[in-house]
Amino acid sequence: MHRLLKRQLRRHTDNDEIMTSQAGLLNAISDAYEQMDQEREIIERSLDLVSTELNQQNEALRTEVAKQQQAQEKLDTSLATLNAMFDATGEAIIVFSPTGRVVKYNILAQSLFGFPKHDGTLLPFVSLKYIYKQLEDPGEFAKHFKTVKLDPNADIFGQTKLLNGKTFEFHSSPQILGEKAVGRVWCFRDVSALKESAALIRKQAYYDALTGLPNRILLDDRLKHAIQYGERFDNKVAVLFIDLDDFKKVNDNAGHHAGDILLKEVTTRIQSCIREVDTLARLGGDEFVLVLESIQDTDIVSTICERIIIALSQSFNIFDNDYFISSSIGVSVYPQDGQTQQELMRKADMAMYRAKSLGKSNFQFFDDSLEASSQFHLYLENQLRSAIEKAQFSLVFQPKVCLKTQKVTAFEALIRWFDEGGNFVSPADFIPLAEQTGLIEKVGSWVLEATCQQIKSWKDLGLPLLPVAINVSPVEFNCQGLVDRFRQALEKYGIPGEMLEIEITESVFFEDMNKMSEILQKLRELGITVAVDDFGTGFSSLQYLHQLPIDVLKIDRSFIIDLEGNSHNEAIADTILTLARNLKLTVVAEGVETQASIDFLSERGCELAQGYFFYKPMQASDVTALLINH
Repeated sequence: MHRLLKRQLRRHTDNDEIMTSQAGLLNAISDAYEQMDQEREIIERSLDLVSTELNQQNEALRTEVAKQQQAQEKLDTSLATLNAMFDATGEAIIVFSPTGRVVKYNILAQSLFGFPKHDGTLLPFVSLKYIYKQLEDPGEFAKHFKTVKLDPNADIFGQTKLLNGKTFEFHSSPQILGEKAVGRVWCFRDVSALKESAALIRKQAYYDALTGLPNRILLDDRLKHAIQYGERFDNKVAVLFIDLDDFKKVNDNAGHHAGDILLKEVTTRIQSCIREVDTLARLGGDEFVLVLESIQDTDIVSTICERIIIALSQSFNIFDNDYFISSSIGVSVYPQDGQTQQELMRKADMAMYRAKSLGKSNFQFFDDSLEASSQFHLYLENQLRSAIEKAQFSLVFQPKVCLKTQKVTAFEALIRWFDEGGNFVSPADFIPLAEQTGLIEKVGSWVLEATCQQIKSWKDLGLPLLPVAINVSPVEFNCQGLVDRFRQALEKYGIPGEMLEIEITESVFFEDMNKMSEILQKLRELGITVAVDDFGTGFSSLQYLHQLPIDVLKIDRSFIIDLEGNSHNEAIADTILTLARNLKLTVVAEGVETQASIDFLSERGCELAQGYFFYKPMQASDVTALLINH
């Protein structure tokens, strides 16, 4: 019987007979109690489950709501950031719908095109007319919108100019969602300052700052095209090199400001004498160049020269003072005087020097006799002085090779000069001139400095150092302070004297033998090796070989080039090698170009050789690569 029913019966009766007689009823009631317990238990369990599930759902809902709130906050933050960036960007941005309606624009676009102001929630109606009315050429810009209509996915780039004079670069890209274009963004960037800067840079690169005339770079380009045009249409081109006589006096007496004013006035006067198609350029200082294109007859060139000379001979009133100058003009003509810009410029320059030498205030046409005349030497001397001032020289290095190991053991530094026109000037031309004019010491000092600087550069790179030979002319050798110059250069660049070799020719020894010996000995005390260059072509006295501190003999290339089958040269080379071996001197053979020469020299104990068979003279960068792999 159910325990609850039993408690209730005992509470109300102690008569067991009644309980016995009513046993069936009581059992039924007990079963009902049991069933109620079971049902209640089921209900309670169900309520527990439902409650737990509701709590879980409620918690999940709260979590989801929190996530949604966080996501909304992030979205709001991102949107605020994007809106701030949208307005803060340096570009004017306009967003269009697929139908061409403006749906968004930033503050810069609003200011640039005069769009109505808005609070960001309700956008006023904006048409393309706002944009078109700000443009210089709205019709041209409208073509881009037509392109977009034809191809909604097209990327558009271009430039347009506004009525305020500013230039804008624009770019338009489609907004793509999936594979569908849902709008289009146009960006406008102000490039006015960039264009102005580019124009200024171009002007500075190609035009003279004082006169506004083309400079040497632009002149070279203009002359190149004039030559091409002349070749195509069988026309002549005249190059006039104009130099102002006595301009320095104006600068010295009235000051550079007055000189600048005069140069501007000179520019104006020359321009009044020529056609618009002609090019007048200023090279610097008081030098001008005029290019006359499409010339049929050189008589017109003479006429223009006369006009310029007359125009420049008139007084220049500067600061209430009258100044007088004259002009010397040299003329070269394409095609008879040259086929290139450099050649025409060089020959016009030479003709100008002849005009100066003939009394100034005149003009001269180039002719072939100039190159062999004193005017050419005057021209070359002036060019050389300019080259020294402007450091137009460069060095190349020819390796010396050990014939036994075939390895590079040293280099010879060789000076190279390309004048302002880019023309190569041979050392055979300018070294004698430098000696005659007293400029050789400056040239030699440049070679010494440049060589030591290059050796230091290789040293700083941690490359193996090999000795470099420097040629010293007889005149330079006799200049005061030669030893001091070498000592100071070694100290300045921190390189050992063993890294330098001095090459002198036999003509040095015509001087006081004792004095020569003293100089050479001092150089050797610095660690510098002494070599006799071009041995066998000059003095070749055994006396100086015996008396002077010499380390190396260099057999002149004239004996080596004609060595094969030339018994005379073979005998000379053989004698020099035997002599050097007996005197314990190192021998270097110059101008080696064949294997037969190498075999001959190797068999007779020649240690070193240089020539095109091994290496041509090399740029410093190529030597660096060679040393890296040494």
